Amino acid sequence: MEYFKLSLEYFKVLLSTQMVTGVILLVFMLLFKSDIKALILRIAKIRLPGGGEISTPQLEKQVKENILDKPIVLPKDTDDKNIPDTLNKSELETIKTLLNAEKSRAYLWEYQYLNYYFVNGTQRVLDWLVSLENKTSLSLFDTSWLPIIPSPSERGAIISALENHYLIIIENDIITVSPKGYEYQYWRGKLPESDG
Repeated sequence: MEYFKLSLEYFKVLLSTQMVTGVILLVFMLLFKSDIKALILRIAKIRLPGGGEISTPQLEKQVKENILDKPIVLPKDTDDKNIPDTLNKSELETIKTLLNAEKSRAYLWEYQYLNYYFVNGTQRVLDWLVSLENKTSLSLFDTSWLPIIPSPSERGAIISALENHYLIIIENDIITVSPKGYEYQYWRGKLPESDG
């Protein structure tokens, strides 16, 4: 009879709320380990108590990128010379509409990817470059962003990421926002001001 009472007490402990919750949490974490890891890696900035802050640098994301060396840039206008002349006007308009819709879909996918790929600092640098009335130099960019992004390698990674995705053009150390850069920033919208 005493063994029965002892095993009943062990059963009570094993089926307690804390143990059941712990097992459920452990199973959940094991089942969704890769999803949880991806979520944690996507967090751009964490504010800690006491004013500390942890953020994801663009340099880390740039090293991990495994896509094509250069993204495919689609032409803005429909190329009429590849469409057969035997089509009537209605069919020609339908094909042009479908072609433009497919281009728009491709841009949408690319811009959604850029929203995922660019960290907060890179997005803010693009907003700053778009807001300038004139072109700027690499040295002015470095000087302006030094207090906000102290690491020179991080500033270089941000500029490289923007240039590699054709949002800016750098010629003779002059930074120019490309038409694609303006279009992406307009599509994404201006980021809200940070709390500081």
